[in-house]
Amino acid sequence: MTNKAIASVFKETADLIELTGGNAFRARAFSRAARTIERMEDAIADLHASDELTAVDGIGDGLAAQIDELLTTGSFTDHEELQAALPPGLPDVMQVKGLGAKKVRRLWQELDITSLDELEQAARAGAIASLSGFGKKTQQNIIENVQQLRAYQQRRRYADAHTQAAPVLAALREADAVARAELSGPVRRQMSTVDRVDLLLQLTPGANLADLLSTAGLEDVAPTDAGATGTLPDGLPVHVTTTSPERFGTAWWAQTGPDAHIAAFTEAHGAPGDQSDEEAVYSMAGLAPVPPELRDDAYWLEAAADGALPTLITLEDLRGTLHNHSTYSDGAHTLQEMAEAARSRGYQYFGICDHSRSLNVANGLSIDEVKRQQEEIRQLNATFAQAGDPPFRIFSGMESDILKDGSLDYPEEVLASFDFVVASVHSGFNMTEAEATERVVTAVANPYTTILGHPTGRLLLRREGYPLNHERVIEACAAHGVALELNANPYRLDVDWRWIRQATEAGVLISINPDAHSTQQLDVMRWGVAAARKGGLTAAQCLNAKSLENFAAWLDARSSVASA
Repeated sequence: MTNKAIASVFKETADLIELTGGNAFRARAFSRAARTIERMEDAIADLHASDELTAVDGIGDGLAAQIDELLTTGSFTDHEELQAALPPGLPDVMQVKGLGAKKVRRLWQELDITSLDELEQAARAGAIASLSGFGKKTQQNIIENVQQLRAYQQRRRYADAHTQAAPVLAALREADAVARAELSGPVRRQMSTVDRVDLLLQLTPGANLADLLSTAGLEDVAPTDAGATGTLPDGLPVHVTTTSPERFGTAWWAQTGPDAHIAAFTEAHGAPGDQSDEEAVYSMAGLAPVPPELRDDAYWLEAAADGALPTLITLEDLRGTLHNHSTYSDGAHTLQEMAEAARSRGYQYFGICDHSRSLNVANGLSIDEVKRQQEEIRQLNATFAQAGDPPFRIFSGMESDILKDGSLDYPEEVLASFDFVVASVHSGFNMTEAEATERVVTAVANPYTTILGHPTGRLLLRREGYPLNHERVIEACAAHGVALELNANPYRLDVDWRWIRQATEAGVLISINPDAHSTQQLDVMRWGVAAARKGGLTAAQCLNAKSLENFAAWLDARSSVASA
């Protein structure tokens, strides 16, 4: 089991203890252990194998024994007993936004609500508004959030779907009975969220498709006229189509989609006929091949006809990683550990952006802590300079909260001490579009704002971002020379890829940032690059694809303007 999976079970155990009215201290112990495990770089399974679990801060003999049971059996007794003590649908109610364990317990005890259906029925009947501490507004929010949750449950984030599909695809490619296997559909197009995985196979004569799919790891395999269906271990549907070698290219193109791209191509250029190679579908029409990532935007089919397709950015184009956190605020690793991890990955520079002082929940830095961190940066940079080639530098940054009036955290003299500032909203999400836009545009106009961080605050399949007038925000970024973040965390991918082309056409640079809270999270950059490619981003349009020398020069130029 991965650290993330173990942490998830511990988080659920803490919720279940609270839900059943159990010992609050015990619930907190599980919750703390979950946070510790989630942020660890070392695999818990490896520590377990070497009997080093109890050396981890916050994991005593009791928790170590439960981890041992979890790794051995896939569960542990306390968790199973807590689940058995609850109606089976009650944990689903816990997933509704705005309902914590205490509220769910009251709904269970006072209204006998034990499932999503019963929750929605009670809300629509007006029964929830009668409970003290709930009210009509909460009741309406429950109705809306249940509907949102139902929609979310049918989808997966791109990173999750791709990660689960990858070993299935690899197993099929290794099978003797499979001549060719490819991803298609929305996963191949790198959509931010997907509702299924599509696979296209070319089989050798006499191959048994059902056996192949089951062996590769699919569950609930069933035949169809075109091939078969199945599910990944988490229940995400998989649609498998088989085709012949002479038609593979056309089938791959058609199954990749989307429908609008296929229809527009066919209307303009006619049906492509049977092609063994996908590139031939485009070349026969006199077009350069449109990368799968770009096919959801009709603009790029026209660009292909004009010979104007971009050379899309790659992970190898990135020269630095900005917007990272350390143990100074809510990160799992020290500043030095984070910087050295970035250097070991081949980056030329590293931006530290711990949280600002107003975000107490994330241990935001006081002014004295800012000074202490900046002194450590100077010392580390001196050490890196002595190390020689390749050159490497830490830049002193800050993820400054955008306060309700649009101002930034810290007085002006503190903001001026940073090399750069990522400005982000972390609270007060319940805004109208006009309020949110004014707040963000005001922050962008601040001369110390360098990058606008995760502009809408969305969490994919968890919460919608606050409404924003993207056109006005992009105009403000262009006017003030502020870069727009594409947050690479697969839960965010914010700004959405649909706004990247408009931003770059306005001259706004995109900064692909990992928002890393551990050394391991530096690797989420791959998901940010995937989203950036979907928006048509090139290396020249990416802030952190600049070399160390050019990035430093860009910061100096902005600093001169800010101080003028």
